[in-house]
Amino acid sequence: MKNGKEKTKSIYTIIGPKVFFEGILSSREAIRIDGGFKGRIECESILVIGETGKVEGDIVAENLLVAGELIGNATAKNQLKIRQKGRLYGDICAEALVMEPGVIFEGKCHMNSPNRIPAFSEIDSPAAAAASA
Repeated sequence: MKNGKEKTKSIYTIIGPKVFFEGILSSREAIRIDGGFKGRIECESILVIGETGKVEGDIVAENLLVAGELIGNATAKNQLKIRQKGRLYGDICAEALVMEPGVIFEGKCHMNSPNRIPAFSEIDSPAAAAASA
């Protein structure tokens, strides 16, 4: 955080609440899922699963925010955050993990040995916070 301003990232791909996508999704930019997704996701930025989002499949992302439901394994190269109403059923691997009270998590967790703990500002940015609104 610099001068009271958080670093934010724009979300370029949105799967809306009434949309269902099946397949392989790969992106270098941020993704937000408020609808349904079944398959595999690879994201080189932040991936947000909003409160109405449901993902069935495996995820590899730089940062992952789960406010909805994920059924599958997740790898976050930096941070994985599960919001209060978030549900994650599967194994996770992350450098940093944050779980708010009320989370449902069923699976195994592997923590990478961090070389650094990245700032959480990208995941807690106003754009990402809107995912849980």
